[in-house]
Amino acid sequence: MRHWNDIEGTVFFNKLFTHYIEIGEIYIHSLTVEYDQPSISIGFDIPEFPDRLPPKWEGKGYNTCRIGLTCNEISNLQIANLPRREIFIAEITHEDEHFIFNAKSKNASIEFRAKWLSMDGPSVYVNCPEPGDHTWSK
Repeated sequence: MRHWNDIEGTVFFNKLFTHYIEIGEIYIHSLTVEYDQPSISIGFDIPEFPDRLPPKWEGKGYNTCRIGLTCNEISNLQIANLPRREIFIAEITHEDEHFIFNAKSKNASIEFRAKWLSMDGPSVYVNCPEPGDHTWSK
């Protein structure tokens, strides 16, 4: 899978972006594991910003786009170090009716298999980073 636009649940995403957005750099903000489902949710920023904002989002100074993935029926979950304040390179492949999510940074990694993936969001916000935080703003 090469583009965020190809994931289930991207109707709103595709209304905000008029072109395909390649899966790649992400800045992870949240990681939630549900043991009874089993599922994992990941919230992260991407470097691209929507080029077709809804009127209520225009002129507010938003400069960062956040999306999330909800992944169900996960297996083979591996997390090395806690992902904090690092850029990850994400990849999603499809193999034997499962998605394989892999994200690696300089010091951490997250990998798992999932039967289903769906996108949450996108949302936008004003990124005012603290020292050590990452910003996509130029």
